[in-house]
Amino acid sequence: MNIPWANVLIILLLGALFIISSWFISRKVSSADEYIGGRGKLGVAFGTTSLLAFWITGNTIMAGPEAAYNNGILGALGYAALGGFAVVAFAPLARRIHQIIPHGRTVGDFFKNRFDRKSYYLFLAMAFVWVFGFLMTQGIGGGLLLEQIFEVPYALAVILTFIIVILYSTMGGFASVTGIAFFQVMLILIVVIVVPPLVYLTAGVTPVYEGMSSVAPESLDLLVPAGLLFLFAAPIVGIGEVFMDNTFWQRAYAIRKDKVVKIFSLAGVGWFFVPIAVATLAFVAIGFQHAPDQVNQVAPFIAKVYGGQFANWAFLVGVWAALASTIAALINALVSLVLNDVYLKIKPNTSEKHQLKFVRVATVVIGIVAMLFSLPQLTSMLQMLMFLGVVNAAFIFPIMYGLFWKRLNTNMSFAAAILAIIVGYSVYYTVGDMQGIISSGWVSFLVCWVGSLIKPANFDWEILRRVGLEEGAKTK
Repeated sequence: MNIPWANVLIILLLGALFIISSWFISRKVSSADEYIGGRGKLGVAFGTTSLLAFWITGNTIMAGPEAAYNNGILGALGYAALGGFAVVAFAPLARRIHQIIPHGRTVGDFFKNRFDRKSYYLFLAMAFVWVFGFLMTQGIGGGLLLEQIFEVPYALAVILTFIIVILYSTMGGFASVTGIAFFQVMLILIVVIVVPPLVYLTAGVTPVYEGMSSVAPESLDLLVPAGLLFLFAAPIVGIGEVFMDNTFWQRAYAIRKDKVVKIFSLAGVGWFFVPIAVATLAFVAIGFQHAPDQVNQVAPFIAKVYGGQFANWAFLVGVWAALASTIAALINALVSLVLNDVYLKIKPNTSEKHQLKFVRVATVVIGIVAMLFSLPQLTSMLQMLMFLGVVNAAFIFPIMYGLFWKRLNTNMSFAAAILAIIVGYSVYYTVGDMQGIISSGWVSFLVCWVGSLIKPANFDWEILRRVGLEEGAKTK
């Protein structure tokens, strides 16, 4: 296969822009604390764009249309609900985090001090699995995108994407990720605002509707059982993702306390319309029975065929920016967990200089490992998202109750997570993926609630309020 070097050059130029911008931003980063979090400095503009740039992922642009292709209108609405409701739901949690654990750094700080060791270690293990799985979906998405639109070989596309992200995120960490996010969101909006209208100017709204009515009338039906199941199960996946994802906890700490609810709410509402817009591209594929061999490539395929050359280029730039921003944020979030919940527990007296060196090395190592896991292209983005959804659902109620309800029993919380994962995957493999996710969430809810009513705890919130004070004094 001949490599289209001109197309590769476009990605390299865009990557060079990110790297140069990161170099300027990174000059102000002088400590590990600044590298892994902003510590309450982000206002409305950068806070909202940071959330959008992370949460508008390769899944949003690629798996959203895949869901619409599989489940029609309900698939598009379900995927929009998956992420939009989740971010809005995190808004009161973010305010609560500021209130009860103001000096924390990661979600691990919460689990270690709110629960016991077994719950803490279980969560860390599942969090690492979740982040690596999510990283894989972004790597796969980047590879498929460049392969489908610009005919760059999949392996080269994955390697190119990760190397660029590793280079610019290693320089300034959280500061680079959030600083560049503002520009990445502007590029992403090109896809959302420009590409779907261009496609429909060529395809026509009426022909698409008539085609869907003729060849796949179920795609327009709002009462299809499979679509309704996805509509109700998808938000559980999203809420579980957001609640246990350290990236959102980082931003909860980084955003100013007085703006945190407003910013998370704005980001959630804004995100809702992004998958709706790009998912409409799948309707063209359904109506004209014109889709690629791999359904998770339906959005870039339709953009290329019906949107013309401009839509083709716009889709590449915007979606690749979404992939890069999410990969960078995930790597930085994982590095913060490794530093705070692994490295500093082993070497608690490490100086700031050595901590900063460690996080930069860890960024490179984690990025390379994630790249290697993405190369085999083991599954589609949506399939991976649903698979991880069972784990996400299992931790919704331990986190939510743990933040607001002092009577939550730590043993019941641990049992809830274990049983939810076991039951969830049992149903996942025997009945269906959506049913498995819903089962996991219900088991987690019931065990946490009923178990703690039978044997209530009386947690002292002051334990959380003291988190980070001693560690901060040691490193100064």
